Amino acid sequence: MDLQEKINDYNKKFNKFPQSLFLSNNQILGLWVMGNNYTTKTNLYGAYPHGYLDRITTLFPLIKNKTLHLFSGSIEESDDYDKVDYNTGIDAHTMSDILPLDFYEMIYADPPYSVEDCDHYGCCMVKRNVVFNECYKIMKKGGILIWLDQVLPQYKKIQFKIIARIGMVKSTNHRYRVITIFEKI
Repeated sequence: MDLQEKINDYNKKFNKFPQSLFLSNNQILGLWVMGNNYTTKTNLYGAYPHGYLDRITTLFPLIKNKTLHLFSGSIEESDDYDKVDYNTGIDAHTMSDILPLDFYEMIYADPPYSVEDCDHYGCCMVKRNVVFNECYKIMKKGGILIWLDQVLPQYKKIQFKIIARIGMVKSTNHRYRVITIFEKI
């Protein structure tokens, strides 16, 4: 499915929202206003905003047994995907030592954004460029990396190309975030 077809499917499913995504220079661009619904399926600090996973998986669906949720403490256990976070005993900075190389077709990532967030989680601050290189090692060519963050991580343009940038606003007094979607070259 090409990027415009992904946008069309998204618009069909989320027709209650004004059209919030468009295609420009072969990239999906847009803005999601998530609203002030604070319900999540977990009590964990830093869980995905209500509705985020439904929206992002409409654009880029989970690929059964070929998907990794990275920094995934708030995600339910499932046989459909793998998880890496400080609770799994796998360090994102060295995950290619344990996980299969050139394997994953989809990675959803939502790292801690700050030292204060890490204090809540009980983990160390993420070295984004190191984790990004680890993702490159474990992803198949053509794989998709969805990176939700306040920072655009350093990446090598010979390894990844950006195929989407979606700003995300929750409500007042919350951080702006950007969903940057990369394809492994």
